[in-house]
Amino acid sequence: MRYIGWALPILAALEVISIILVSNLIGGGWALFIILLSIFCGIFMLRNIGLSGLFLAMATIRTGNNVSLYQLLWPVRYILAAILLISPGFVSDIFAALLLLPISGKSQTGTNHSFSGSSQAGQEDIIEGEFTVETDNEQTRHSGTQQHLPPE
Repeated sequence: MRYIGWALPILAALEVISIILVSNLIGGGWALFIILLSIFCGIFMLRNIGLSGLFLAMATIRTGNNVSLYQLLWPVRYILAAILLISPGFVSDIFAALLLLPISGKSQTGTNHSFSGSSQAGQEDIIEGEFTVETDNEQTRHSGTQQHLPPE
């Protein structure tokens, strides 16, 4: 915690230096345009996350799939990236871009089934469901049974 007192002034100094360097490189007008664009993007991201970020995290936990801690913290990463985009400067924009990269870490849950799904042995070609066969205006309802129909 005591390093936060040093980190904030260092980050502020890096932001000022990055603004000066970029404005010398591409021009002050373009640097201001990029800063305003990143602020607009950050505000847009914060407005759209709302409670859906919390619901996304809860749904990820509830699915029981192989989920890494990095994926689980996606809503937190997203909000932090939006706040970094709102702060003027280019160093924080680089950190925000790194937070938004789709990097997945090592799986943290113990379940073996995943959505990408390895199928069980012997059940690769069986699809269960309900269907209706219409022949000569006569409807027959089949539920959960396997029937091999000849092609028409």
